[in-house]
Amino acid sequence: MSDKNAQKTLETQLSSGQILPALPYVAHDIIVSTSSNDVDISHVAETLSREPGLSARVVAVANYAFFTRRETVYSLESAIMRIGMNRVRVLATSLILNKLFNTKNCPEFHLQRYWLDAISTAFAAARLAPHYCPGYSTDAAYLGGMLHSIGLPLLVHTFPSILNQALAEHNQKPETSLSHLIYQALGSDYSDAGGILLREWGLPEPIIAVAANSHSRGYAGPHAELVAVVHFTHEWLKNGYDASQIDTTLHPDQALLQRIAKSCAAEEESLAAFAELLAQSDD
Repeated sequence: MSDKNAQKTLETQLSSGQILPALPYVAHDIIVSTSSNDVDISHVAETLSREPGLSARVVAVANYAFFTRRETVYSLESAIMRIGMNRVRVLATSLILNKLFNTKNCPEFHLQRYWLDAISTAFAAARLAPHYCPGYSTDAAYLGGMLHSIGLPLLVHTFPSILNQALAEHNQKPETSLSHLIYQALGSDYSDAGGILLREWGLPEPIIAVAANSHSRGYAGPHAELVAVVHFTHEWLKNGYDASQIDTTLHPDQALLQRIAKSCAAEEESLAAFAELLAQSDD
């Protein structure tokens, strides 16, 4: 089966099994409209206020200990300023995904591990972007990193038994490519699923390109630089900040990578704590 036919088959399976879940307006507005550099915090606060559960979560997270020992905040605007727009995007996305996708029927899928990979990739990609894809904003790199594996929870939700088997094999033999195992079972992988989903949601083309290609090599489309940065970042983190074995079109500068690795390592504890919160955000 060709890659194009496999993707068609997956799209048919997703559409016939259930309609692809729609991205609620609030999440879409936060994820897309806040990607500009001149974000109006009062507008974001107004948007968040339409979802009381999300508003409460943002304020609660702003008061968690890992955001430093500061006085308690109560307003949405103060909470947004404290935790930053990127974390607001992540919170909105996690709450929506946890509602849209039921991953509990797939015991081998670990939601906390998924979110830690997503936000760690986002954090590091945003720091690599100015040096390796200067044509894209750091926000685009962050959002691309956060959503680079978005197809995985979609497939876990849609094909829980198949994904559980693939994940079990991958967890037993981490050196085996999860993407390859899923492709063997479905004829497509979670990159295909991610591209299909984000296109359905109407996200910007660069972000769709990342989700559809960041786990494969050889993409030479219009957003190749951004895709390459996210792909490299994911592999770099997975290899413990060792770039020597990564097949990439980038030409990494070791001194630069060491500085960024130090910055990433300093954030590991807070990112892990945040990932734990994200995994519990449907409770």
